[in-house]
Amino acid sequence: MLVSDQALLVLALVPGFLAAFLCMFLKRSPGVARWVTLVALGISAACLGILVVKAQSGTISIVYPWIPIWNITFGLKVDAFSGFVGATVALIGFIDLIYSFGYVGPEEAKSSFFGWMALFVAAMIGVVMATDLIQFYFLWELMLIPSTALIVHWGTGTNPEATGFKYFIITHVGAVMILISFLWMMIIAGTTDLGLLSERLETVAPGTLKAMASLLAAGFGVKMAIVPFHVWLPDAHSEAPLPVSVMLSAVMMDMGIYGMLRFLFTIFPSEVLASLSVPIMVFGVISQWYGGIEALGQTQMKRVAAYSTISQMGYVLFGIGTMEFSGISGAIFHILNHGLAKALLFMTIGCVIHMTGAHDLDETGGLAKKMPASALFGIVAAFALAGAPPLGAFQSEWRIFAGGFEAGRLALTVIAVLCSVLTAYYVLRLIIKVFFGPWIHDKEVREAPFSMLGAMAILGLLSLVIGVFPGPFSNMIESAARVLGL
Repeated sequence: MLVSDQALLVLALVPGFLAAFLCMFLKRSPGVARWVTLVALGISAACLGILVVKAQSGTISIVYPWIPIWNITFGLKVDAFSGFVGATVALIGFIDLIYSFGYVGPEEAKSSFFGWMALFVAAMIGVVMATDLIQFYFLWELMLIPSTALIVHWGTGTNPEATGFKYFIITHVGAVMILISFLWMMIIAGTTDLGLLSERLETVAPGTLKAMASLLAAGFGVKMAIVPFHVWLPDAHSEAPLPVSVMLSAVMMDMGIYGMLRFLFTIFPSEVLASLSVPIMVFGVISQWYGGIEALGQTQMKRVAAYSTISQMGYVLFGIGTMEFSGISGAIFHILNHGLAKALLFMTIGCVIHMTGAHDLDETGGLAKKMPASALFGIVAAFALAGAPPLGAFQSEWRIFAGGFEAGRLALTVIAVLCSVLTAYYVLRLIIKVFFGPWIHDKEVREAPFSMLGAMAILGLLSLVIGVFPGPFSNMIESAARVLGL
């Protein structure tokens, strides 16, 4: 019997929450909790993969009454844009959990680790499927709880409690800006339905709309770690346990991108967006270069990757700021391509840490002799982040830069393009130092476990397939951009 579209919506969201709930009762069976979580995320990823294909023909949604007295509903909606982002989140979450099988044993991680991971992924999926402002904000805040818990209780740094607190407070500053804008819109529009806001705000003064849009852009910019809102990211990403670093850097950043695109482009008129174009592009370029320069100066491997995330989010923000179809579609495409490449880079670093115990670049060298598969995947990750063909990130980066030229911002675009050289330099420097430098290890080193390499192989292969056969993916992101009114 075929599953209905509405059932697919429910199956895309519910398994993660159910797995998180079940893990509470599996404290003495962490191995079972791990498999329950893997199956749950696999179901979500499969359902969202089907839904994103179906959404190319039209939006799929269901809506339930939630708080009838205030006319607030709880709905699940997948269109070409939300489906693309949701499928990316679920896919990378699923692959990351496979990787964690080799990185940490279930007895060491405990059942609660897998429960928090399931809740983290489920909340992010819920964010992109939300149909109501209240629902969106509830899930947005819920997303912070498991991510903070994972940093605090499983962090590998010297003071994970302080790192988790810093992450929680600063990202809440962004959440408050979003909340203020939401409440402002709700009071004026008289509705919390995302589908009605644009029509209800048509008669509002441009200055008011610009203030609302600026608050949203800044609030979502905090989640993207755009300079100067980036200060939470280096410690959080570098001190979190490796599977959590993958989720924070390769997936959670997508929530900021999704929110900025979804709300700015579906609610506000073009004249308001035009006034924000240059500031957004400028902050994008600043983040590109700041993150790249800082990555170049780091000695700890995970901090190199963390600052690289700031730089990569600058690429995305630049594409959003172009307000052109090419730039926006490139930004959407980079959600997937950056996610695959950054997850692969962090996993490569995780293999090195796991097999050698080394965290700093000065403590590693020549590992390609003993870890050839890890070295290969590290090279793929480096070239993908550098935007080199034939890997997927090339397909998104050229669109982003094309959008800058189409917008007529020649100087800004040239500066953005030049940052690609810096990106290539610091990621290749990292890989060369770790895998091809002089051998300095004083103990026997072996290749990483099969589950870790298998997860990395999936990521690398996907990046290659997207780069060589971009057609189907291009169709998806162009449909996603049209959902935003472009």
